[in-house]
Amino acid sequence: MDEKTSRYQPAATGPGQDDIPPTPDPLTMAVRADVLGENPGSMARAVLERQAKLIQSDVTHRNWQIAREAAGAALMILAAVSAFTAVVIVAGVLWSATQYRGLTIQPFSVPPALEERGLTGAAVASRVLDRLAEMQSNTQSMRAANTYADSWGDEVAVEIPQTGVSAGELWRFLRSWLGEEIRITGELVREGEGYRITARAGGQPARVIMAETGDIYAALDEAADAIFAQTQPYRYAVYLLDSQRSEEAREAFENLLATGTPTDRRWAAAALAGLHLENGELERAAAIAENALELYGDFGLLHANLAQVYDGLGEPGPALRHMRLATQHLRGGDEYNASERDAMITGMQADLLVRSHQYQEAVSYISDAIRRRPDSADQLRWQLAYAHIWMYDTSTGTEVFSRLPEYEALPGWPAAEDFAFDVNIQLEDTPAWQAQWPALQAAMEAVPDEFRPGVTVSRYPVVAVAFARAGELDAARALLTDLPGGNYFVDLTRAYVDGLAGDLPVDHRFDQLIARAPELAYGELFLADIRRRQGDADAALTLLAAAHRKIPQWADPLKEMGDVLAAEGQHRAATRRYRQAAQRAPHWGALHLAWGEAEEARGRTRQALDLYQQAALMDLSAADREAVEARLAALSG
Repeated sequence: MDEKTSRYQPAATGPGQDDIPPTPDPLTMAVRADVLGENPGSMARAVLERQAKLIQSDVTHRNWQIAREAAGAALMILAAVSAFTAVVIVAGVLWSATQYRGLTIQPFSVPPALEERGLTGAAVASRVLDRLAEMQSNTQSMRAANTYADSWGDEVAVEIPQTGVSAGELWRFLRSWLGEEIRITGELVREGEGYRITARAGGQPARVIMAETGDIYAALDEAADAIFAQTQPYRYAVYLLDSQRSEEAREAFENLLATGTPTDRRWAAAALAGLHLENGELERAAAIAENALELYGDFGLLHANLAQVYDGLGEPGPALRHMRLATQHLRGGDEYNASERDAMITGMQADLLVRSHQYQEAVSYISDAIRRRPDSADQLRWQLAYAHIWMYDTSTGTEVFSRLPEYEALPGWPAAEDFAFDVNIQLEDTPAWQAQWPALQAAMEAVPDEFRPGVTVSRYPVVAVAFARAGELDAARALLTDLPGGNYFVDLTRAYVDGLAGDLPVDHRFDQLIARAPELAYGELFLADIRRRQGDADAALTLLAAAHRKIPQWADPLKEMGDVLAAEGQHRAATRRYRQAAQRAPHWGALHLAWGEAEEARGRTRQALDLYQQAALMDLSAADREAVEARLAALSG
């Protein structure tokens, strides 16, 4: 007998044992009876059926209980989510209120007689609002509004009182409690034959303006001006400047420099330095900017001011350093309107590339910037045109320049003529630029007295170098006679002319000039030309190699090295330098002419002919074109 059967059929151990239940558990007895096939209507069967119903009822009850518990949990989760959402919304509203910066104008108190004429308190407030909005929109500043110590940002509104507690009333309460709200109140009172207008901005002193009967609106505009000056002193100063009220603007900036926050002070210092720059007061501008940098730390606009100052003073080394610092700190600054900041950085970066003789990179950068910033296209095209001519691609530069609006570079001297003069100087086309020179000199003489020194200092050294290279040393010296010392380019040109004349020792002067602007290589290049003309090829090559190491992207030192080597009969070495120069200035006609001559001297006629043919398609001076045509005729025949 197996174990299962033995649970319900215990072995008989004696008489009457079958009548004794094997277990007191009714369910077990019912199961036993069912297994043994006992009477289906027995009490045990009834117990079993009853037990099954109880089990089914219990299962159903438990299922409902589980469902209720799940629904309760879901409701609890929903309640938690709702509560969290409510907290987030309330926190967002409170945070927005703390960030609020705005100006609210309450209706003015006005006499009943004016209200009867339609000039209600709300109408007066709206007039003040309109004037403030006009001044706000007409004030163009690079400074971001959220950096002002006193500012309403762009939130300006007239408040119309309401009754009851509404969402609008609650929001106004929160922003006035948690935010930075400037509330304007005022009244218009009859006084004699006119009116007295009183306006108050927050807790600042009231401004009182008297108005004749017919001049109420003009007086309200004056009250708005006073509010603007009180609540946004920096923007008000810029507004005065934009309105050609320079003296009032200067006084406003000076007051802000003395009483403002550190941020206000450095912005005011930058504005004052800019004003003195425009007036030609370079030393004063430099003093303000340097002092502000010392007191308030690095600031991009102050470095930009100093770059212009040192440009004006003829110190290109410090100018370049401050320009680099300006781009660095402008990029890292969050005090600026992004669009105007980016435009300034773009212009300065283009200028830095041109000044450091990285002309190919400049052309690529500026061309891309014109596509990105069409609003700055004219300024960028001007820089692009000069980047092309400085790497001797003068045809492309002239085409770019022709797309600029027409203007006068000097009185009676069109910009197109000025650009053509620079092209002829660059190509060393002496007859061409000398033909233009009298008209250009007359235009410079027509410049107002206060600006003429700056014009002559910037132009005369370039022309003096051209005269000196053409062998006209007396004409070069005549241009330099009345120019002040201390300007890098004036001092450099004087040393160059003196060196070419051989009248004075110039080594020490060039050492000082090289130390004065170590970022530049003009000193090495000019002294190398003097040494080459004196027949000291080794010294010239040493100086040109130093210039190349300093500015490896510049083609001019490489071309000059090739010229020195070719003059020494080292044509193979010369062609290597010419090839390197051509990689940096691929459209330089004079370079291809010299390269072709070196190849011809090596007996490489085919290569020379190819270089002459290339040169013939490039921009050349009249003398160089004549030489190219002569060589082409000789080799082709």
